[in-house]
Amino acid sequence: MIMNRSRIYQILFLVLSVVFIYIFFTHFGEFKSALVTLSGGVWYFLLAALMLQVIGIVNKGALFHALYDYFSVKDTLKKFIKIALASNFLNLVAPTAGFSGMALFVSEAKDQSVTKSKVIIINLVYYFLVYGFFLFVLLFGLFYLFFNQQLQNYQLVTAGILFGIISAMLVFLIISIRGIVRFKKLIGFLATVVNFVPKILVRRKIIEESQIRFLANETSELSRMVVGKWRGLMLPILHVALMEIIDILTLYYLFLAFGYYVYPGILITAYAVGFLFQLVSITPSGIGVVEATMIVVLTGMKVPVEIATIVVLGYRFITFWLPFFAGFEAFRMLKNGKSVPRAAT
Repeated sequence: MIMNRSRIYQILFLVLSVVFIYIFFTHFGEFKSALVTLSGGVWYFLLAALMLQVIGIVNKGALFHALYDYFSVKDTLKKFIKIALASNFLNLVAPTAGFSGMALFVSEAKDQSVTKSKVIIINLVYYFLVYGFFLFVLLFGLFYLFFNQQLQNYQLVTAGILFGIISAMLVFLIISIRGIVRFKKLIGFLATVVNFVPKILVRRKIIEESQIRFLANETSELSRMVVGKWRGLMLPILHVALMEIIDILTLYYLFLAFGYYVYPGILITAYAVGFLFQLVSITPSGIGVVEATMIVVLTGMKVPVEIATIVVLGYRFITFWLPFFAGFEAFRMLKNGKSVPRAAT
């Protein structure tokens, strides 16, 4: 059965618009407080932080551009920026460990001669690189908390969940290379997850059962290619490293904007804990949880509570709310004029 993608986009856009409005108005107080807070900072440091996030948006698009290029899929950086923003928005309003955003990439693959298995592998490599690189930053933060006697059990548990996610991705890669029968079952499970939202809304699937065998075989071949040509991933890895650096520098400039010098160890630890709870949280992108956790960590490191609160609110405004609005607009544009990556000829 051929999927009516136009209908899916219309219904998804309506549902996500409602979610967008709900999230905004239920957290309007936090949004307003962050905006008022930022108005009291030194303007050139605030401008630097904002410009860093603009660079970060471009860098994320460049990361997908590099990954797709690695798998011989070509298109413009502008299109990858747009689809990366829209994917990020979907992950924010419908947090499903990244599968919401992946479903967007998969749904766009058909008309562009990009196989769904290739899109799935590209996204899994993306998350593996992002989570794997962040794990090193997180380990630094946890050791820093431990040596300063600030490490808490809930931080260890949350870090353990992230480690479990990374381990599951590694198991996926190993199974895809060595056990084709088990891998077909795993692909079937992933197809069920990816199909969940479209199946409810329009009673149609992005991935049909008849495609699972082909997906499993091609994904297995692509996984072997990744292992055999891992050096080709150096450019994507550099983009991932730049993602971390940009967010850490954004936090640093916000401290400077409010006249407080923060030690690098405290800076990296606060970022690591905040990003951890953004990835593993019961609320969309850790709304409320990230702010509270980062403030607790900073004050535990002797940062004045008023400075910690101001900086964290400003940081979340720049790194969460601005991409949130930009992602909604990107999804709207994607709905009206589908801009998606095309396969290389």
